[in-house]
Amino acid sequence: MSKYKVILTVCEVKNISRAAELLNYTQSAVSQTIRKFEKDLGVRLFRRSKRGMELLPGTEEIAASLRIICQEEARIARIAEGLNHLEKGYIRIGTIQSISYHWLPDILKTFSERYPGIRFELTVDGFSGLKEKIQSGQLDCIFVSQYSVPDLPFIPLGTDELMLVLPAGHPLSEKISVLLEDIREENFILSSDGLDYETGKIFKSNHISPKVQYQLNEDFATLKMVEQGFGVTILPRLLLEQAPFRVCVRPFDAHYTRTLGVAWSDADNPAPAIRKFLEYVRSYVSQTFY
Repeated sequence: MSKYKVILTVCEVKNISRAAELLNYTQSAVSQTIRKFEKDLGVRLFRRSKRGMELLPGTEEIAASLRIICQEEARIARIAEGLNHLEKGYIRIGTIQSISYHWLPDILKTFSERYPGIRFELTVDGFSGLKEKIQSGQLDCIFVSQYSVPDLPFIPLGTDELMLVLPAGHPLSEKISVLLEDIREENFILSSDGLDYETGKIFKSNHISPKVQYQLNEDFATLKMVEQGFGVTILPRLLLEQAPFRVCVRPFDAHYTRTLGVAWSDADNPAPAIRKFLEYVRSYVSQTFY
């Protein structure tokens, strides 16, 4: 029980014995709480009168501040209760752009129908930004590729093929599929994650250094640059579905793929709402993708 709640109860009922009864305290414990608080403040709060325990003149603002403190303590308790029970909760999710458009809305919709009291905060970012945020505790789970989080627990959702994106009318658009060697001399536009992840791995494994002319931090901006003829790029098929750009998309002969899913930090034991969400994602995968 907060000492502030004890003092406010005395203010309200104007009687130490009655306050002790309401709070399930002894009368001496209530009196001791008041004396200690007055000593810490260096100010007397109460005087005894025919009407009981009354606040001394000038201490009303202290009592008002104590009411605010008690209200905030109650709010903190409600938030903590929500974190420990599934009736309420708050989950901070990070996701790459392609998953935020295609898979995540269905996952959140059906989960929210089962657990309407759980709220979500969504952050869309690249692999590097999401990994930093999950490691620093700013996010509870992130939807990324498995390759980008080798040290985190991971639930796979499905695979996504990496595709070559060309300006409409590019000579390579006449091919059904292309070799990575075909773009060795092409101007290359790096998308949000650069060469740190799967795209860089593909080039490295084929001993090719792309002719990087531009690097952008947003995938749709990259597509616009390709549309305008600034160069070619490699992007995942999932992101390219229904993308509103006049570009040509071709697979590679080798069919390079990546595994997408959800990762979380194993540093702390997840709150019940987060555990339930991860369990739901695992169930969703088994029913949807397999």
